Amino acid sequence: MNGNYIIGITTGDPAGVGPEIILKSILNLKVSGFNFTPVLFGSIEIFEFYRDICGLNIRFECITKIEQIESREKIYVMDTVLRSDITVKPSKPDIDGSKLAIESIRRAVDCAMESKIHAVVTAPIYKKGINQAGCNFHGHTGFLAHLTGARNYAMMLAGGGLKVVLATIHIPLREVFDKLSADRIYETIKITHDGLEQFGIRKPRIAVCGLNPHAGEEGLLGNEENEIIRPAVDRAVSQGIGVTGIFPADTVFWDSLQGKSDAVVAMYHDQGLIPIKTLAFDSGINITLGLPIIRTSPDHGTAFNIAGKNIANPASMESAIKFAVEFCAGKKL
Repeated sequence: MNGNYIIGITTGDPAGVGPEIILKSILNLKVSGFNFTPVLFGSIEIFEFYRDICGLNIRFECITKIEQIESREKIYVMDTVLRSDITVKPSKPDIDGSKLAIESIRRAVDCAMESKIHAVVTAPIYKKGINQAGCNFHGHTGFLAHLTGARNYAMMLAGGGLKVVLATIHIPLREVFDKLSADRIYETIKITHDGLEQFGIRKPRIAVCGLNPHAGEEGLLGNEENEIIRPAVDRAVSQGIGVTGIFPADTVFWDSLQGKSDAVVAMYHDQGLIPIKTLAFDSGINITLGLPIIRTSPDHGTAFNIAGKNIANPASMESAIKFAVEFCAGKKL
């Protein structure tokens, strides 16, 4: 690794563990000799606050534009505070913190779209908070697609030997049946295939999960497999994509762990995230496929209950940063 990659890291909700795991991750990676140039998007006061309560030996260089980067060895902060009197209140989210989280994402994405930074790594946000602050999206994925103009995109979770891509994401379970369509599932399969190729996997093998128990049991437990999932799989196969299925959710992830596929396409959020978080609760990561920029994040939330206590585990954030840098470097992942 030559250290030429500038990675933008957004603060997340300042009342959560985001700032703490960012700083711990950077320090751990730097100490281990992993070279990259971090640019933190957020508030210098917030990062200094968490640095001090965690007792970390870190110095910051405040900048207002990427062109001010002078040394690849420093840790830079792009201050995105919208008002000068923002305060740090661990475990107590408020509207100002959510606005800061939103603005840090906007600024980081702008820099990535202008090719001023090589990738964006996002710390956890408070979904209800950003909605209250005027950002009408259910999380990072839709917001990032909006900011970048991406039309076909998907959430990939990776960890514990699994890669899982979701056909639907942050919607109520009762809406999943209405949102799923053959076109949507096909696009998810195609995005998964293209993403795996970008990661250096030649001829990706994709397994598709059923929606109903036992993948519908030949229609006895539901017809969605035959009516909407099978046409999507057949379309992908006809275009030369290495996809198989439809497999029951209670076996497909185990089979993938045994090397039978490179990734699994799951139909809804918890179907895909439960196996990932069971295997890699502290180290799993989220990668957004289909964006014109590289974006990763830790696969966990704000953890308000432990914010400011210097006990947050940075492993998932470390993995997200490493994945982003290695993706930039073209390393097979």
